Order: sequence, then C-alpha cells, then structure tokens
Amino acid sequence: MKTSTAALAVLFVSVLCYQVSSSPAAVNVSGRCCVQFSTKAFPSSRVVMYEHTGSHCSQPAVIFTTVAGRMVCGKPGDKWVQDIVNHQKDKAGSG
Repeated sequence: MKTSTAALAVLFVSVLCYQVSSSPAAVNVSGRCCVQFSTKAFPSSRVVMYEHTGSHCSQPAVIFTTVAGRMVCGKPGDKWVQDIVNHQKDKAGSG
C-alpha cells in the first residue's frame, strides 16, 4: 500500500513539473514573466498587441502577441523590440 501511494505521489509531482516547465512564460498572480527571449526580429504587422512585464519578474521584457496567438518575449533594450513597440504606439494613436 505504501509503495503504490509513493508511486502515485511521484507521478503527480512529475505531471505538475512537466506542466510548469512546458509553459513559455511563468505565470503568477502578478502577471507573466519571460524566461526565454527571441533574438530575431519579425514584422510589426504580425503583432496584435504587446505588454511590458511587471516589476515582480526577474528580467524586464516585452511580450508580443502575434496574429497567430503566439507569445514572443523580447528584451526592451533591443532595437527590433523598440521598433515594434513604437510602431504599435503610432498605430494606436492614428486609429
């Protein structure tokens, strides 16, 4: 009985760890954080929205949501990230 309970506990913890590590961003009550950053620029026309991570995150980031629903993290100091953010601001201001 103890063996099956221990095996079940190990299985449960394994499933829980898989779900957390397979997610592209760690999520908590304060919002999303980025653990990996894209180094490749992509067209700003592919971006639906963006958001800055909060101060609770260990590294500041900009999270872009693409038209395909993908979330891509970029470092705020990278030129391509600034270009997309500025384009999005311009687009929002003109509409």
